[in-house]
Amino acid sequence: MPKMSKLFDQNNMFFAIMGVLFDLIVLNVLTLLCCIPIVTAGAAFTAMHSVLWRMVRHEETYVARQFFESFKRNLRQSILPWLGLLLAAVVLAVDGMLAWSMGSMRGPLVACVAFVGLLLVAVAQYFFPLLSRYEDSTAVHLGNAAKLAFGFFPRTLCMLVILAGFAALYMQFFVYMIPLLLLMGVTLPQYCCAWIYSWIFRHIDGEIDAKGRKIQRP
Repeated sequence: MPKMSKLFDQNNMFFAIMGVLFDLIVLNVLTLLCCIPIVTAGAAFTAMHSVLWRMVRHEETYVARQFFESFKRNLRQSILPWLGLLLAAVVLAVDGMLAWSMGSMRGPLVACVAFVGLLLVAVAQYFFPLLSRYEDSTAVHLGNAAKLAFGFFPRTLCMLVILAGFAALYMQFFVYMIPLLLLMGVTLPQYCCAWIYSWIFRHIDGEIDAKGRKIQRP
């Protein structure tokens, strides 16, 4: 009998994992829906990170309510930087196609475009979490995002590897991955990244020391 009660205990690992997966599915659907107008995608990514931050910190999470609260709060500030990032991505895509057709110079040119693209992703990977949690101007957020991307390069590299791995998986098995893309295609890789950047922000905020130990306040 004790074993049966433990099996259906809401705090056991199975229910905890299922709860996280359910939250990621709801969050992914909300994020994709709010990205449809394109211009609001920046606010959607910001709201997504606002919820993911709470999830990895084991804070009380109400996905839909917290998502839309963050979405409305950051909509205006997120539009211009998002459109700037989108324009830069389009320019890089065009440059990449041109570089691919350059014959003998293809390798170095493609490598340069890929490098700039990775820098852009790295900055964006910090910018939206920063916007979701801190009150600052867009310029300050972008500057801080660039500083964090280089200042915590090993963790930045880990996030880039995670994102690249998921992207390669989606492209390789796109048809089979469509259900996953719709359910957790955005939030699952970002949830993995949130565990990495959460440590960075907790360290910056003075919650933990360089070894990850909690700092005791007097």
